[in-house]
Amino acid sequence: MKYFGTILTLVFAVSAQANVVTGTDTIATFDDPALDATTPLITYDAGSNTLSGAWNSIGLTLETVSGDYIDATFTLTALPGGLPGEVGAGEVQFFDSLANPIFNIAFDSGQLNAIGFGATEFLSLNDVTFTGSILIDPVQNESFAFSFANQTPVGNDGSFTATAAFTSSATVIPEPATLGLLALGAVAFFRKR
Repeated sequence: MKYFGTILTLVFAVSAQANVVTGTDTIATFDDPALDATTPLITYDAGSNTLSGAWNSIGLTLETVSGDYIDATFTLTALPGGLPGEVGAGEVQFFDSLANPIFNIAFDSGQLNAIGFGATEFLSLNDVTFTGSILIDPVQNESFAFSFANQTPVGNDGSFTATAAFTSSATVIPEPATLGLLALGAVAFFRKR
């Protein structure tokens, strides 16, 4: 009984922590798996204002919050956008080496941005949603970007292919059940004393 006040305080502290949001974390990322421009990951068609991409070969290691996936693959599809360099709604799907889906990103729109001398990226911050088995805890404020390299013009209208690196981030929300188990462990610890 003498630890009741301490236990009650600990339970309230853990309950309060259940709604606390941690900082932004990298959820999944990969380095450019292509050796050169002959194996592009991304295609931007300026005529139709669409962006698409895929990697279906070996060599892509997807580093995630739940572990690394060697020889992962992905697909990227996006609907046409309104202005040049904008794309509409789309999704990025990642698969493990056995073609099992592990991570999905849905987005409402995105933008091609020039980020420096000869560099471009595709960035989406608009209504991005992450789902998939790699997510350990719920997330919010999701965002992702592809950084292009080895851009090769296709035609004269601004279309191109490119190799790319990828990163995604989100704010992780600790799961209340996990925090509750910590509280129960603390209660058990104090009861034994």
